[in-house]
Amino acid sequence: MRGLAGIPREALEDLLFQCLQGKLLEERLRRSDTPQVLSGATREIDLRGIAIARAMRRTRDGKGDLCFPGPLAPGPALAFGATPLEYLRHAARTRTSPASARSGGDSWTDLRRGILGWSGRPGMMTQVVAGAALAFARRDADRAALAFESFPALDSGGWHEGMSLAAAQRAPVLVVLAGRDDGDRRSTTGSIARAYGIREIRAPANDLASLFRVASRARRRMAAEGGPALMKLGLLSAGRRGALLPQLRKQLLSEGLLLPSEIDAIARTASAGVSQALSRILREGAPEPEDALVAVRMDSAPLHPWTRMRSPSPEGSRVPSKEPGAVHVH
Repeated sequence: MRGLAGIPREALEDLLFQCLQGKLLEERLRRSDTPQVLSGATREIDLRGIAIARAMRRTRDGKGDLCFPGPLAPGPALAFGATPLEYLRHAARTRTSPASARSGGDSWTDLRRGILGWSGRPGMMTQVVAGAALAFARRDADRAALAFESFPALDSGGWHEGMSLAAAQRAPVLVVLAGRDDGDRRSTTGSIARAYGIREIRAPANDLASLFRVASRARRRMAAEGGPALMKLGLLSAGRRGALLPQLRKQLLSEGLLLPSEIDAIARTASAGVSQALSRILREGAPEPEDALVAVRMDSAPLHPWTRMRSPSPEGSRVPSKEPGAVHVH
């Protein structure tokens, strides 16, 4: 199937809007007049990450797919419903940030929308998303997980443990290795996939719509049949990066899926959102020092660990189980 045939119009509109947001956000943050408070937000936003993330199943009730944006943040988070203002608040660590300025890394956690954040070493989140995907499979849920990792993740034992778990338990997780591979490694993405007995997804290099279609097909197959998949996103030259968005616009116009006036309206909305976010972030201050002392709490009562039938005794002694022959130590 060639062109944009078979891709829902809503998905194409979202893809164009979110890619425009990402491109405009990158351009504005790279300007010489960018405030110092946003220095940590300046980054290259790979539009291919947006296309892959938009292919996943997104909801706002905590029952959709999970996405770890990793080194491609904030692009995948935008595809999962995050706004430029939320990203700038997180990067500037303002008191209005999604995690109240108490979350590190390039993304934050919003489980209702399916966004996962982490500030640890490359590769560790593959374990987390593999465990989440395994839970989806065990519950027979139409859910999958997506993780973007940098190539240094291959040097992490945690990454290989996560891939081993996902492969052995047939967990529906798509792991995308993005960026430059500076390591002296003999293995390629294909050989790694063969070693774990998982699928390798070949990513189209210069076509956002084709990349969306490939990722969408991989997502449906993982959810239906189980099992992880591995994809590689190598670096693109500046010229090829710059051609991605104009090509998408050209395809939408040439195939008559959007009118020029509709594309212009989407572009104006994306530009207004980025401009408003940059204007507003400058009026929002840092968190109060006392905020660091506020307890971190879940939005629901914690469940007892599965290792015990009832709460531990105040003395921390052995608590007999209701099941014969079982003893639980606290």
